[in-house]
Amino acid sequence: MRRTYILLFFVFLLIAILLGGYVWFKSKESSSVKVSFDSDNPDLLINTPNKIILIYENNGILTKDEIYNERFMHTSVYDKRTKKLLAPTYSPEHHFAGITEFSNGQAKYKKVKDFGPMNVVSYNGYLFMDSSLSLIDSEGMPITKLGLYDLRKNKFVKEFTVNGIVQSMIKVGNKVYFPSLCENSKSNIYRFDLDTWELDKVLKMDQPHVPNQILFYKDMMIGLSNEEAAGASSNKNKLYYIKNGEIYKELKLKQGTKDMAILDNKIIILYQPYGRKSFIEAFKIEGGQEAEKVKLADNPTNITAWNQNLVVIDQSKKIYIYNTEFQKTNELELGIDSKVLNITKAN
Repeated sequence: MRRTYILLFFVFLLIAILLGGYVWFKSKESSSVKVSFDSDNPDLLINTPNKIILIYENNGILTKDEIYNERFMHTSVYDKRTKKLLAPTYSPEHHFAGITEFSNGQAKYKKVKDFGPMNVVSYNGYLFMDSSLSLIDSEGMPITKLGLYDLRKNKFVKEFTVNGIVQSMIKVGNKVYFPSLCENSKSNIYRFDLDTWELDKVLKMDQPHVPNQILFYKDMMIGLSNEEAAGASSNKNKLYYIKNGEIYKELKLKQGTKDMAILDNKIIILYQPYGRKSFIEAFKIEGGQEAEKVKLADNPTNITAWNQNLVVIDQSKKIYIYNTEFQKTNELELGIDSKVLNITKAN
């Protein structure tokens, strides 16, 4: 009997060593992948719970590399100043607790205070992020903590709060924009200057509702309230046209909106209606507002604009590239089983 226990002990020890070696090898191998920063032609970062898939074109051929992380990731960004690929990462307790840095062949995890980063953008050696922690003000209304984190000093250099719950972030030049939804008609879209560290509101007056995703077209901001947006159903599945600090037009969409992209002079909307196949429609931004249903991939799950093209990922985890006329120019099997959480770019 004693021999049996000893034998089992060594078997389990061997398995543990092999598993540990595999995780180390995968981390070492994948973290040495080089990311190309190019403001005009950035790598595409396809984010899954445990992998970042880097997509780039090599002599017209769509090519991929993989970066593996044993911790659960939410998204990823690339900082050109420090040349680091960074991913907000879950702790073992499954809370957002820190950042994993992929640099010089190493994957390094570090806790970020008790902040719990959720949405993150990078700029010139800094990370701007909001906290996933639930906070309320003195009136019992939700507020969101935000902070600017210095990657070289490894500490926050500025922290503040805004009303409501931040929905998403987008960086345009040296500014980051983020809509924040608040139940007491104090919703707004905020703008933070990453050089001067100044915060202001985009909309002249607080609103009962704002979009949970925003993009830019010329001097206009276009917002989408998708099916997952907080609040009443009447405020979901809508497009907002914003200019000079005012919402000057709203457009009601079909139910099931999930995501949007802007390609050339068109807004591309991805729908995922409950119990039916997903589909894509296109609207001209200026002129007529009639939707054009376009057949792009079978059961699409994710879309984004990339290098004057439209990227579509379908349910079979295949990526397709379409030009401005919706003609397919490239495709590639991603070779993954897990869900694609979101798509970011190394810029």
